[in-house]
Amino acid sequence: MPVAITGEDFLFFADRAVGGMSTILGELGDELANTRPALPGANTPFALLTHCLGVMEYWGGHLVAGRPVRRDRQAEFHAAGPVALLRDGAARALEVLRDDVRASRPGAPLHAEPDPGALGPRRELTRDSALQHLYEELAQHHGQMEIMRDCLLAARRPADPVEAPIGWLRAKHGVKWHRPGPSLLPAWVADMDFPLAPVIAEAIGAALDRGDLGYPDWDGHPLAGAFAERMRRRHGWRPDPGHVRGVTDLIQSLQLTLTLLTEPGDGVVAFTPNYPPFLRTLESMRRPLVAAPLEPGPGGGWTWDHDLLEHRVRAGRARILLLVNPHNPTGKVFTAGELRRVADLAERHDLIVISDEIHADLVHAPHRHTPFAALDAGTAARTVTVTSASKAFNIAGLRTALAHVGPAVLRTAWDAQPPDLYGATNVLGVEATRAAWAHGDAWLAAVTAHLTRQRDHLAERVAAMPGLDLLVPEAGYLAWLDCRDAGLGEEAADWFRRNAGVELSAGSEFGSGAVGSVAGSRARLNFATTREVLDLILDRMAGALAE
Repeated sequence: MPVAITGEDFLFFADRAVGGMSTILGELGDELANTRPALPGANTPFALLTHCLGVMEYWGGHLVAGRPVRRDRQAEFHAAGPVALLRDGAARALEVLRDDVRASRPGAPLHAEPDPGALGPRRELTRDSALQHLYEELAQHHGQMEIMRDCLLAARRPADPVEAPIGWLRAKHGVKWHRPGPSLLPAWVADMDFPLAPVIAEAIGAALDRGDLGYPDWDGHPLAGAFAERMRRRHGWRPDPGHVRGVTDLIQSLQLTLTLLTEPGDGVVAFTPNYPPFLRTLESMRRPLVAAPLEPGPGGGWTWDHDLLEHRVRAGRARILLLVNPHNPTGKVFTAGELRRVADLAERHDLIVISDEIHADLVHAPHRHTPFAALDAGTAARTVTVTSASKAFNIAGLRTALAHVGPAVLRTAWDAQPPDLYGATNVLGVEATRAAWAHGDAWLAAVTAHLTRQRDHLAERVAAMPGLDLLVPEAGYLAWLDCRDAGLGEEAADWFRRNAGVELSAGSEFGSGAVGSVAGSRARLNFATTREVLDLILDRMAGALAE
């Protein structure tokens, strides 16, 4: 018994198939739509839809409607480009197909014999059977594209940050787990314990697959545009990509700026406690520290005596102000109002500001990061913003960072240095950073949510430990513990190493803490690990204190 299929029936289902493929491309976006999934013989979704449009034009436009067409079937399978343009093309192709089908006559012969290369059925076809074959092709490829979408999105899905078995961590060769040895639980150096973000692993793997480890062909700094776009998108700041200079590490920016703009004896303003390599740099380069001690404020959080700082700047022959925002080790996020006071101080005393913003991607809600240079044009012109993807995405070993150099005098002096005197940009570091900044936000959001939960859990556990206190950090994964009331009688980190088997960062390495306290009564604890490991650390600390 024959089954009647009208042209309108065909068009309804053809529209569903093509429209479904177009929707999938919209879900995937430009990058994934042009990516081959890890399936045998798979093409990209973009090329598959391009092929479907070629099939529609050949079977509907040429064989059914009699219109001459020029088709390059092989080129269809290598097509690539913006998703929006292809989706527009698909909508237009459906309109043409509707006109062709409605203008044709049911049961009519085809206008030409199908080319064997078109891979259609080997039998005599009419207009109706040709349209059935066309729908067969569209439906088949629609189903294929749904599978491709699922595979691509599954591969891109962020890794669960808590999936880090302690055996896997113990096997690492990096300094955090390797140096303390098997008897200690490490909570010291600022590395996270989480698996690498899949987008970064894919980007590095692709570079290795291409064998792309030779001399790079870069016009200007390869991360300048990516940095400017990330600042615009996340913080509303529009830095000048032409002001970006490459460094291997943030500390190099400080050292280079001190070398080019200061002399031994010139002071450097910094909030204390502070990152130990910065403090060691000032000491070794004979640039005296002009300290602005951070103290617990009456309403909670960290603050400083601004009048005292003003006096010290006047007396200290300061030339540079070193700002770590968000701050390490306290986790303080400077508010816009606080940053304005710092900017006014810098303007009054003509200070160049180096703003270390490497922790900016790890701010805990409801706090928000404000780039120092985003305050106004005058502030930007005296600010060197230094950052990297290394802290938020745990890729410090790739040694890739950058500086946005606002002061024209520093850019001129910087560019006058011999080529590569201060190192060159790492090819794999660039690939990793581009992937992190462009496609890593979903992974980063999962990690930050986990860190916030870890922070809150840590605060509850510390509150139950006799003699310990903690101002809850507003950013990052580092807790600045106050152990003054525990009566340990020695450097807190040393005590916990001997009595609890836990490796913390020694407070004395960060310089003076709160007024009236001894730096050694502080310790920095890294909570960027799994809940299992964090509780093992805290159980050991609580047990040692109880004994």
